[in-house]
Amino acid sequence: MRILRLLALTLLLLAKAAQTYSQDTISLNTIIEKTLKSNKDYPREKVYLHFDKPYYAVGDTIWFKAYVALSQNQPSDLSQVLYVDLMSESDTLIKSLKLPVVNTSAYGTITLDPLIFKTGNYRIRAYTYWMLNWNEESFFYKNIRIGDAFNPKIITNISLTGEDAGQTPQIKARILYKDPDGKPLANKKLSWKVVSNFETLSKGKETTDAVGALSLTLTAGQKKALETGVLETVVENNDAQQITSKFSLSNAFAEADIQFFPEGGELIDQVSGKVAFKAIQEKGLGIEVKGEITDNSGKVIATIESQHLGMGSFTFMPEAGKSYKANLKFANGIKKSFPLPAAKPAAITLAANVTNPENLLLQISSSPSFFSANKNKPYYILAQSMGVICYAAQTKLNSATLSASIPKSKFPTGILQISLLSASGEPLTERLVFIKHSDVLKLSVSTDKKQIAVRQPVKMNIVAKNSGTPVEGNFSVSVINENKVPIDDDEEITILSSFLLTSELSGFVEKPNYYFNQGKDENKFAHLDLLMLTQGYRRFSYRDILADKHPAISFLPEQGITYTGTLRSSNGMPVSKGSLRLEVMQNRFSAEATTDLKGRFEFKNVVVPDSSEIAITARNSNGSRNMMIMLDGSAFPAISKNINAPEEVLNIDSILSPYLENSRRQYKMSAQMLQEVVIQSTVLAKPSHKDHSALSTLGMPDHLFSSERFKNCTMLLGCLQNSLPGLTFIDNTFFVTRVLNSGLRVPVQIFYNGMPVDANYLNSILPADVESAEVFLRDELGTINRMYGTNGILVINAKKDAKKPVTAAELKALFPPNNVLTFTSFGYPKTREFYAPKYNTTASRSVGIDLRPTIYWNPKVFTDKNGTMSFDFFNGDLRGTYKATVEGTDIDGNLARFVYRYKVE
Repeated sequence: MRILRLLALTLLLLAKAAQTYSQDTISLNTIIEKTLKSNKDYPREKVYLHFDKPYYAVGDTIWFKAYVALSQNQPSDLSQVLYVDLMSESDTLIKSLKLPVVNTSAYGTITLDPLIFKTGNYRIRAYTYWMLNWNEESFFYKNIRIGDAFNPKIITNISLTGEDAGQTPQIKARILYKDPDGKPLANKKLSWKVVSNFETLSKGKETTDAVGALSLTLTAGQKKALETGVLETVVENNDAQQITSKFSLSNAFAEADIQFFPEGGELIDQVSGKVAFKAIQEKGLGIEVKGEITDNSGKVIATIESQHLGMGSFTFMPEAGKSYKANLKFANGIKKSFPLPAAKPAAITLAANVTNPENLLLQISSSPSFFSANKNKPYYILAQSMGVICYAAQTKLNSATLSASIPKSKFPTGILQISLLSASGEPLTERLVFIKHSDVLKLSVSTDKKQIAVRQPVKMNIVAKNSGTPVEGNFSVSVINENKVPIDDDEEITILSSFLLTSELSGFVEKPNYYFNQGKDENKFAHLDLLMLTQGYRRFSYRDILADKHPAISFLPEQGITYTGTLRSSNGMPVSKGSLRLEVMQNRFSAEATTDLKGRFEFKNVVVPDSSEIAITARNSNGSRNMMIMLDGSAFPAISKNINAPEEVLNIDSILSPYLENSRRQYKMSAQMLQEVVIQSTVLAKPSHKDHSALSTLGMPDHLFSSERFKNCTMLLGCLQNSLPGLTFIDNTFFVTRVLNSGLRVPVQIFYNGMPVDANYLNSILPADVESAEVFLRDELGTINRMYGTNGILVINAKKDAKKPVTAAELKALFPPNNVLTFTSFGYPKTREFYAPKYNTTASRSVGIDLRPTIYWNPKVFTDKNGTMSFDFFNGDLRGTYKATVEGTDIDGNLARFVYRYKVE
């Protein structure tokens, strides 16, 4: 049994204490019972998303799997609906998904439409409705960098240096301009301007030098105006195009700051203690620092030097009547002095030593005045992990220093909050430590061959064991070409770093996977302890629990898509025992409901495809239809500032260059990408796929049908389904016949006037309005197929001058009956399968060039009772090192992550 499933209470007497309490005393059992009840009545959920890649290009598809768990990392069946939002760095919502949670997991995709996305720092958040009862810090967050390989006109690299001298702060900017092939844009005319809060601070015209570089000195009356400004440049290219680039000027000025964190929370007079510190630079990332601690007489008390990401610690004993400061020099050259927190004359503190592999060593220290005033009074020590009290002890303060040793085996892997409470339940001091066991869930991954040739099959085997015993588990696996998708593993957000670390802490954690990354590092655990000393904890408060202060529950866990509301008569009075019927037009789902005495109604577990039209019809018990249907709205969390903003970067195209270069090869492997051209003609061009930038990479269609083909057609879909050569229509879906015959059911993507639609949508198009239909049996550049996970394209082009007469149905829709409510709902998107070609025939091996960076993605890897799972896939044409990442959990919530690499020669 897992430790967290038990309330392991160990009553340890650090000193023999008499059981005498005042009226203000609260028993240890009361604290434990209140904590247990709080966790039972208000269970918390958390979410983690595993992505196929760490970053993407415009036109890519983001593939991900979500794991939903309770606080103790056990799979959660509390919520059955998950929300995933994609936002830009300007805090704009770009895409929102509602996904069904099945067996504690959800699967989703986001297509990075070239019409919507551009180069930038984006971020994803994920949450359930139940999580809205707490603050947004409980959501899952991850930064996603997106580069432009679809149709880049220019590649830039900028460096900024701020100087805050005198009354005129300035920023020196140097920008290097290159064309998509990497050639410098030398001697190009450009204009530039700096805009801050919609005001133009400065502007000018310049020319790039012989290497395509531009150097500018930007000034403003106030430093703050420059820091919030955006530099915008417009380059005039050879083909008379004007190419605009924008650069944020924030973080241009070199800054440095430091915070001090005494162990236990406070410095105490005449008590020697550890003081941790964290130094950060202008972006919020850690910066190395060193210096001296001096007292008010100038005497050097200690020397300090950071050990990891700006974090470090030192030990000293404050003396009564003295003050202290730190004289520091940061790695960016800045020198500053900072006062240390003032020492308290009467206080008590808690320290922990985590270096012993078997035991946790605790020490309680009090100042002479505190000990004198509180001698022999009772105190409690409690240690909780993820909301569960794993250890509780009571002692008397019969010595200024008390020590105890607790076996680490009592605690699960994760953050442990150790608190010292007074007998009245008042928290006095606390210490966070991280418990890390090695005998939890073990994954092993292997392939049938260590070195494999291009387009050869790979058989991958996964074995999951817990303490040597095979376990059933729920996993996901991604296989990428590491040469084309390089990444610093330390910077990754993984299931381990998310569930065990960042979901429990407050604020930004730099390089979270460093602490869990495979490989030996003797200093890693010491660095993790520094993080515990310097990072805020946000999950658990004894003060709130003992005061019976709980979150106001405004949102219940969703078990499916639900619609609620009130039925009222024309005079506004609620209608009781009214009958309502809900219908989803797209999938013909229907349900019925009856109102209560207050006119309230509810439709549960409604099956709704995304963007479906829903109609609710109502009547009262007398058959009257003169009523109003008032549908309740849905809550949506506000978009707050990005907690991971320090990870945002300026030069995305340069940083992602290996990946973007490979993407450009994919788009250009069969033909030169079509660029925008100006055609001067007196003849009006007929509508075609070339009118839509999303389809601009398509060449000549395999089959073209003019409007004459649809002259006598009454239903467009009926006319198309049996008359398009090379296509087969089955199960309301078009397939390329040769692909279908090979055993692959990969659908054809349909477009109407450049908009992706499904086959059902074609029934709403008047055949008389169709100018032409284009069939593409192959997507030579792979742009559309990659983006939508399809094979083949059907394009329907509408006449530019089409005039649609108002039909009787459309006229009727303008005046809907009073008892009918029609609306478009935010439902579940259509599930998609990751396309993985099979090169098991001579014909398949001769098709195109396979440059996919993600060679395999499988979110549904389930080990059996023997702890095993196997699957097969084929390599593409990219040589190099392939990285397989497996993440997941067993049925008890034990977490696992394993990285396996193999060579493709």
